[in-house]
Amino acid sequence: MFRYHAEYDGSKCDHPSYYSCPWIQHGLVFFRYKLATCCYCGHVGGGHTLVKDDYRGEPINWEHIFKQKKTFNRLYKKGLIHDNCVNCPFLELLYNETWDREENYISNVYISHWTECNSKCIYCYATQHPEEFSYKTKNYSVLPIIKEMLEKNILRRGGNVHFGGGEPTILPEFEDLIRLLLNYKFYDLRVHTSGIKYSPILERGIREGRLRVIVSVDAGCPETFKKIKQVDAYNIVRENVRKYAAAQIHKRIALTPHLYMDGEICAGTKFIIIPGINDTEEEVENWIRADVESGVHTTIIDLEENWFKAHEDNLPQSIFDFIYKIKLLSDKYHTHFELYERLENMLKNNPDKAPWYVPYHK
Repeated sequence: MFRYHAEYDGSKCDHPSYYSCPWIQHGLVFFRYKLATCCYCGHVGGGHTLVKDDYRGEPINWEHIFKQKKTFNRLYKKGLIHDNCVNCPFLELLYNETWDREENYISNVYISHWTECNSKCIYCYATQHPEEFSYKTKNYSVLPIIKEMLEKNILRRGGNVHFGGGEPTILPEFEDLIRLLLNYKFYDLRVHTSGIKYSPILERGIREGRLRVIVSVDAGCPETFKKIKQVDAYNIVRENVRKYAAAQIHKRIALTPHLYMDGEICAGTKFIIIPGINDTEEEVENWIRADVESGVHTTIIDLEENWFKAHEDNLPQSIFDFIYKIKLLSDKYHTHFELYERLENMLKNNPDKAPWYVPYHK
């Protein structure tokens, strides 16, 4: 539902403006049974604005999709913001003519239409809601849709293509999808993986500086890893992380005349903070140290969703202090410090509890 929000009414600006974002303009998300505009969920609105319900891989009416996006722009000019977008940090104010001259195309894609995985993380929605995900249905194929988008010049370079969902490397068409996108010279491909299965096509993407692999480790030792992942694969994951890191090119790579990728951050691991499970300075430092020893130069953190939702209205100072300790450890080991959306939004909305935080998104 669209509601008026005075703070988003760009018509009051000196120059006619309105709020939108790259996902409203050029985004498409493949979920299990639906298409959506974006994949973001760490803000008040919760994102996942519906494009098409009950979707199972059938041909897409692109004319209808782009009409929907134009409707968003028309309503947002009046300050009528969709409930799912409220307080999203990615909404940005630009002049009317800047948004309006945008062509109809897709450049931001999130592929997350399956739940099969080779681990059973305690924080995963599929683990927490087995009644919803226990039954098996055939995954629809995204590959022919992506091929159509490329052939019709609907999918264009300039944004990003991310993989989420279950475990990407066990998706039957995964390697074909990545190979297709690499052959079309796409950049800013991002794959979230358990790291349990090694993928040569991911190594190729890292070596070309066009793809970032984010391995969910969430632990600094085998015992904590097994407690969270419910599989005994810590050493396997660490070895695969080392292989991915070895493929990195230690220089900035020109993707376009004006866009570069830092080759040293193409392989990374992520640490989801789970209070009461892995939230100790020792655990985090062991994780970062193991990364650095493997050739990983990133410190990427997130916060477990259910804990966050349960404490959102009264977040303890201790969680902000712990995040700051991680930032200091990142500085100590000279790694690239990166926050996922939920944490970034949390820090931005609580400046009194995190005075050290400098917003990445303006």
